[in-house]
Amino acid sequence: MPGVTPPTTVHSPLRLYGRSGEIAALDALLTRLHHGDGGALVLTAPPGSGRTALLAHAVAAHHGRDAGPVLHVVAAPGERWVPYSGLHALLCAAGPAPGTPGPVPPDGLLARLRRTGGGRPLLVCVDDAHLWDPDSRAALASAARRTGPGTPVAVLIAAGDEAGFAGLPALRPGPLDDEAAAALLDRLTGADRADPVVRGELLRQAAGNPGLLTGLTARLTPAQLTGRTPLPHPLPGGEEVLAAHADRVGHLPAATRTLLLITAAAHAHEPEGAG
Repeated sequence: MPGVTPPTTVHSPLRLYGRSGEIAALDALLTRLHHGDGGALVLTAPPGSGRTALLAHAVAAHHGRDAGPVLHVVAAPGERWVPYSGLHALLCAAGPAPGTPGPVPPDGLLARLRRTGGGRPLLVCVDDAHLWDPDSRAALASAARRTGPGTPVAVLIAAGDEAGFAGLPALRPGPLDDEAAAALLDRLTGADRADPVVRGELLRQAAGNPGLLTGLTARLTPAQLTGRTPLPHPLPGGEEVLAAHADRVGHLPAATRTLLLITAAAHAHEPEGAG
């Protein structure tokens, strides 16, 4: 449920692999916020790349410093079609809001957020912001651009793309490198250490996507993980990540979808390129 979470002294149980650069950028944003200076950061990456986990790290780190409240909103697919519905959800999470969605001046939105913080540093997190309607994305981006020195509000946005958020500082988490993916797999399998062949297949199919690696591993039995029984083909467990990819592609223009299909077919036929 969206809403304002008060400060606590609970520390994060999360462990993220291969994201030291992103964590450093988030911690720098929070350090500035805790000194009274706001800012904004957009996390853009494909589904399963760990955008939500990075948001969770920031929330836990902010709470761990007992610095101030968090306003956390997760966008819903239906908000894509209703003007200002995403903005309305954010305002409702901050407190009493108008009964119907409508425009809010950027200065008015930022002032509302400052009041929500009650004079303390406020961390605003919007997850899956690409699902918001264009008007809401534009309003959030305008307010985020107005944060800075002397404004104790930090806006952290996670989205599948940067549409509507151009010009804001951005992080683009890529696939995990081999070492980080292997470390994550070790954690996921625990005592049931994967057979080397199984391990290689999981890492190959996940291609550095932590969400996909987690999903694929979770659906295997201990006997399959340790190589005592054959792996199913295709491997189950990636449906959620693949569905999220399909949803993103499904909302692209028809010409763009056709171009992506042609490119994918060409890559399958000539995976190393033609020239």
